[in-house]
Parts: sequence; structure tokens; C-alpha cells
Amino acid sequence: MSAVPVFAKISANGGCADVVFVHGLTGDPKETWSSKGTSEPEGEYWPHWLAADLQHLNYYTLGYPASIFAQWAKKEMNLFDRAKNALETLSVYGFGSRPLVFICHSLGGLLVKQILRTANDSSDEDWKKVAKSCVGIFFLATPHSGSSLADLLKMFSGCFASSHVNKLQKDSSDLDELNASFRSLCLSQAIQISVYHEMHKTAKIALVVDPKSADPGVNAVMPVAIDADHLSICKPIDRFDIVYASIRHRLQKIAPLPASTSENAALFDDDGLDEVSERDRRDLLTKMITAGREGEYAFANDSQNRFARNFVQSGLKTATNEHHLNLLSDIEQRFNALIYHPLICTGADLSCVFR
Repeated sequence: MSAVPVFAKISANGGCADVVFVHGLTGDPKETWSSKGTSEPEGEYWPHWLAADLQHLNYYTLGYPASIFAQWAKKEMNLFDRAKNALETLSVYGFGSRPLVFICHSLGGLLVKQILRTANDSSDEDWKKVAKSCVGIFFLATPHSGSSLADLLKMFSGCFASSHVNKLQKDSSDLDELNASFRSLCLSQAIQISVYHEMHKTAKIALVVDPKSADPGVNAVMPVAIDADHLSICKPIDRFDIVYASIRHRLQKIAPLPASTSENAALFDDDGLDEVSERDRRDLLTKMITAGREGEYAFANDSQNRFARNFVQSGLKTATNEHHLNLLSDIEQRFNALIYHPLICTGADLSCVFR
């Protein structure tokens, strides 16, 4: 990756909160979050699934150089400098005015913790807003207390290992200090933490982030074990994958769809027609036979079924679904009270019914 930081918008439509994806060691703002072999219509890039499922949020990716080898990393910054660089980038684009959530993989989690620490310690008002606005972090295989990844990569890179690899060494005092600062921040403000760690060895060689290293030790968080290795844990293959399903579920709780005044407003004047009728429990066919219009049942039933299929396939969210069900119930009550009983059941002609 180029030494120039990459900050890309996935989907931003004036949502109520911002979600930023941060990749890890040797990662990429697109490839890290892309799986293979999925049949999802949105494609392999699963942030697009979130953008479709939770449309009330804004989504971005933050990319940065993070090489294994020192000779390729000469222009790379250390974690503190990279955090200041990323923090200024977030400030420039106005982050901090809305609730902020990070989704991080591996080293990306360390970078986010350093961003929050630097922002919280800063006297810069815009930087402080970034830290104060953080309401949630998802850690995917982040080594909070060191990782065997450093030893594994040093085995292949030898003396050419970059500062990023050294940062991942077990019992690193820098990591301990960073995590202590992070714990203090979580005690001072409400940040929802979710943690996931791999259960399979990467390349059948080593378990990169074990359960102990994955646990940041804050807010009584319970790390979730995932049937994946260090590289695939951030690549859910479909919407039923536990990583994606969990992040979507928890993200919706952290940043719920705001209640709309227009949705909660009464659709009609209060005339009592929204009360459930206790006197009429007949199905559609029985009602039409009673009204002498059984010949029109096939058309009415087919129309009803087509509407139901479209309703189910539309993927309506819970709040919107409830809104529509209430509307349909209201319409049904009005139909029974104003059209069916006084007109159809009394033999009124079509011109009167459709007037």
C-alpha cells in the first residue's frame, strides 16, 4: 500500500452515527473485509451488507501502511504518529459530531486504542470530540496483551521485521500501557466493547491471538470464539456467519434507528376503529360468499397473496414493519366498518361501493 493514508466512504447519507473499519497488519481497506465464494447479491465486500441492512448509519474505511518487512516500511510511522495522522484525518472530515463506532482487525484495534488515547489526552477540541463520541468498538482478533504473531513473522522476516511486528511481541510494556489507558477511558465513558478471537491456527502453524490475548479486560466483556483463523475471522462468507450476524445485531443496539415523529404520529383521527373486532372472525372466502360475491374470490385472494409476497421480500426493518402492520390493521377496520358491513352486506351496487 502507498504511504498515503486511505480514507474512503462506503455509504454516508446523513446517518445518525458513523462506523469506521480499520484493517490490521498487511491489511487493506478493501481486501481485509472481502470474502470469497459468497452468493450475496451485494458482492463479497461485507461492509456493503451492513450498509444495506442498517441504512441509518454511515460507513467508512480507514487504510494505512502496515508492512511486515522493515525495508518496505521505511516510510511508515510508529503507532503514536500514525494515530495522530489518522486522528487529524478524522477531524478534518468532521468526525466527532455523531456517535462513532470502530470495527477493527488485529493491529487495527491497537491503532484505534492509540487514537482514542491520543485524542483524550489532547488539548485540541476537535481531537477530543473524536474520543468523546466513541460509543462502540468491535475487536476482531486484536492482541491486547501481545501475540505469537510477532514470533511467527520474525521467523520468516528475521532482522527485517518492522516496528509493527515488534509491537505485537508478547509481554510488550507498550501494549500493557496502552491497554491500561484504554481501560481507564472505558471507565470514564460508556463504550460498548465486543471481542472476537480465532480458534484455528493460521497456515496450520500458530494460533495468532489466543483468548487471553484477545481479552482487553474492560466492561466484563466476554470474548467470542470463532471457527476461523487470524486472516479469515474478518471475512464472513454470508449474512448467517456469526461474525456478521453478531456485529449487525450489536451495532443496531449501539446505534438504533431513531424514532421518527412522523412514524409515531397518528395516521387518522382517533375514531375507535383501531380496536380489534370481536364480532367478525370470518375468513375472506366466507365474507365474500355471505356478500354474494364468491365469484370474485380468486381475484381477491391472488391480489392478497401477491401483496403479502412483496411485503415479505421487501426486507422491511422491525420498526417499519410494525408501522405497516398497524396501517394495514387500521385500513381493515375502516373497510369493515365503513364499506363491508354498511354497503356490501346490505347489497349495495358496485357504483355505491367504489364511490
